[in-house]
Amino acid sequence: MNRRVLAVLSTGHLAVDFTAGALPATLPFLQREFHLSYFWVAALVMTSGVTSSILQPLFGIASDAAAARYLLPVGVLCALAGFAAIGHAGSYAGVLALVAMAGIGSAMYHPEGMKSARSVSGSLRTTGMSYFAVGGNVGVALGPLILTALIAARGLHAIGYLIVPAFLISALVATAIAPLRRAQAVTLATATAPRPSRPRVLLVLIAIAALRSLVYAGILTFVPLYSINVLHHPVTQNGGLLFAFLATGALATLIAGPLADRHGVRSTMIVSLALAPLALCGYLLADGMLQWIALALSGACIIGTFSTTVVLGQECLPNRVALASALLIGLTTGLGALGVAVVGRIADAFGLSVALWLLVGIAVSAFSLTLVLPTEQRMRAFAQLAGGNEA
Repeated sequence: MNRRVLAVLSTGHLAVDFTAGALPATLPFLQREFHLSYFWVAALVMTSGVTSSILQPLFGIASDAAAARYLLPVGVLCALAGFAAIGHAGSYAGVLALVAMAGIGSAMYHPEGMKSARSVSGSLRTTGMSYFAVGGNVGVALGPLILTALIAARGLHAIGYLIVPAFLISALVATAIAPLRRAQAVTLATATAPRPSRPRVLLVLIAIAALRSLVYAGILTFVPLYSINVLHHPVTQNGGLLFAFLATGALATLIAGPLADRHGVRSTMIVSLALAPLALCGYLLADGMLQWIALALSGACIIGTFSTTVVLGQECLPNRVALASALLIGLTTGLGALGVAVVGRIADAFGLSVALWLLVGIAVSAFSLTLVLPTEQRMRAFAQLAGGNEA
């Protein structure tokens, strides 16, 4: 395992996903600035998710077909610079276009990033993917914390300060291109014959990940609005609330990788997604510190299994690992973003409480699908069969 390259890739992942975490924290300020309904607020989240997800499989196909390591620094620059410009957008249309630009940067980075992380992880693929994923989780967690403080202190224009780390981190990620070229050359030289795919298992994983992404995006979108408009909490509390949700998810990602290696992905997913709707119920029913704890637990349960699901998906499509990664992260994020717009309509019609209880039901559906996954014995047998290839 090349820990230095993984650290650089994880840092780039942090930068790209920082924008995903920062956007929800920015929504209440944008809502007030442009006088937006819940639908148009949700449309920003939908635009972010759809641009990154629809294009991500295309970048995944390109990555599998030929070396596309240049997408790593370009993706970081596009994502962070695009988001930085939001603070200077003079209209809702301008904000929408810049959110789309940041989404395209994410679409560039993720498939090549996950493929690259796999290529330098050696035999510890789940652990390596967890290291890569935790960078993104930390970025998403820091996003609301930093953006809420920046905007509260300096206003929306302060988002423009992100242009500095955009160039610095892009340059750092560019230093990983040479060692990645060498690592992937070794992979190609030692690759075995193509391994069989498991499309049915992959489809179930995509369905689970799509429902989970909808719950995840719904929480990031509507919990800040619920906190302000229903519970009447101060707007400055949202950064800490989302940080609790996202930071526990990052910690759970580091824990879930070794647990999945030891006990199996299916068992890890079943336990996590069984607890997720219970934790979300706790947030809606509790108050005070218990509410924070419940939201943090829901973050651990929802976010913690993202990386292990990707590894299993790569093993289901072992000759197209970038495409498998893009489908499980990109496509499902887009489907979740589309669902958020629908939930936004429901929130406009029936209120935020109804919308959040709907997310509980969706989380139950995701858990139910984990029971359809093959048994641990069959999964391990297929992992051994597919494990020799690193497309």
